Amino acid sequence: MRKPDNITYWLDDKPPLQIALMLAIQQMSFLAVYLVVSPLFARTLELSHEQSLQLISATLLASSLGVVLQTMRKFGVGSGFFCPLQATSSTFGALALAKIVGGIEAMFGAITVLGLSQIVFGHIFSRLRGIFSIQVAGVSVMLIGLGLGHNGLKLITQPHSGQMPTHDDMLICFLTLGTMIACNVWSSGYLRLFSAFLGLLVGIAASLALDAIPPADWALFRDAPLFFVPRPLHIGWNLEVHSLAPVILTGLFLALHGFGALTAAHRFNDADWKRPDMHRVRQGIVAEGLTNVITSFLNGVPITSSGGAVSLAAATGCTSRYLAYWLAGLMALLAFTPKAILFWEILPESVMGSAMIFLACFTTMAGLQIIASRLLDNRKILTIGIGLLLGISFEPLRNVFHDNAPDVLKPLLFSGIGLGVLSAVVLSALFRIGDHTRRRKIFDARHSSINEVAEFLERQGKSWGARADVVHRAEFATWQAFEILTEHEMVDTKDELAGTIELETIFDEFNFTVILHYRGVLASLAMHPPSHEEFMASDAAVVQMAGYLLRRLADRVDLRSNGAECEMRLSFKD
Repeated sequence: MRKPDNITYWLDDKPPLQIALMLAIQQMSFLAVYLVVSPLFARTLELSHEQSLQLISATLLASSLGVVLQTMRKFGVGSGFFCPLQATSSTFGALALAKIVGGIEAMFGAITVLGLSQIVFGHIFSRLRGIFSIQVAGVSVMLIGLGLGHNGLKLITQPHSGQMPTHDDMLICFLTLGTMIACNVWSSGYLRLFSAFLGLLVGIAASLALDAIPPADWALFRDAPLFFVPRPLHIGWNLEVHSLAPVILTGLFLALHGFGALTAAHRFNDADWKRPDMHRVRQGIVAEGLTNVITSFLNGVPITSSGGAVSLAAATGCTSRYLAYWLAGLMALLAFTPKAILFWEILPESVMGSAMIFLACFTTMAGLQIIASRLLDNRKILTIGIGLLLGISFEPLRNVFHDNAPDVLKPLLFSGIGLGVLSAVVLSALFRIGDHTRRRKIFDARHSSINEVAEFLERQGKSWGARADVVHRAEFATWQAFEILTEHEMVDTKDELAGTIELETIFDEFNFTVILHYRGVLASLAMHPPSHEEFMASDAAVVQMAGYLLRRLADRVDLRSNGAECEMRLSFKD
């Protein structure tokens, strides 16, 4: 991997203590918006206010452990990237079913199954590299970004209070988002590092100045204890067999969501990014699944990788693993301080919505760049287009999906991200039917043009989703080989089968290969360019130079002959 230009503190860089602490507070400020999921979960369980705080504390403790596990790369656990975890309400459908079937204690048993299924799916994903393609990765990252933006706009325009946003709400949104943009675009150094946090501070100050926080919320904040010891709810743990199918499907959704977030983390951290590292993705999903297993025994809420937190790290220029330890410590500290938890819960939704919109821009663009990094044929276009359309249109069509989908699939139909990525995965697998990894075409060595050769190679590149620059290099190198073979009479022209060159293209996950089959004389390609004296002394130096340039264009050149049957193999790393 190579460090991107926009990253100040990279993976193994160690930020100064004061900067690391401020960046951890910035991350926690963003992640705190998802703490509202725990009270919603507590309402489903009909818990008291004190039990709700214990639920939030247990979730924070599990999240602090999860962000550390994610940075590991030991014992098959952890991606090695800074990828925090957040609470998610997308599991409530399956968990509610478990509660109906087996009671409250069955919900925490379902969370255990959820985590274990994530681990299993993580291993399955790494073995299906051809299906979990660059296009699927791009769709998942892009939908995470669009989902962030949609949720942000929803918080601003459709707050949970049910009231229409006021002029004060819009002013708070303008000040919060405007500060984030100004610090990120027109500044550098510390202002850019803390652009999101500074925007949140401005939003908080504006909220206090405009009395945007209701008195009842202030009273709840004042009455909360300053310190308490988190402990499990002692509700119990039970495994209900009849709820396993929807829970396992929910685990598939969380694994797909993790795939997108981890792909985004890799993309943000590598200036030379080419494809998802499925080994890292598998280990990252295993870390997430293991965290959910631990969450179930702590009686916390299910958690998943936060694409928004990953985008925040990239937008502010710090993706260091060391930040994970500071964030974990801060989460653990907050688990003991109810006042700090409640403070972020009572903030106006326009503040948090503005932060989501800010981060959505970076994540959506990362997904778009992933998709645009490859050549696309009709199969790839349909995979991307249908996945994005279903993901984007999920909200207006939510009731249609739920009313008409089979019961076994309904746990997957609670999120546009899950629906879009699942559709892209299914289409990616379906379109592999008839998509051959080898193609052959015969060219007249004397009358073929570079356009005919380039058209054939570009068509194959689009079919296989190869990178555009790799295909263009293959086009120039292949035509260079044509010229060497024809202009220096290395192709036999004595019988009707001679005078032709058969091109064979092969593609795997890492290489785009072009093989030239012909009858004639095996070409001799030099490893070094000829000297000035050799150019003056011999016409063979022209062939030597042409062969040397061909070796520079291709990553590898192999020559082989069987009598008059010759083969030149050009390999290009994708």
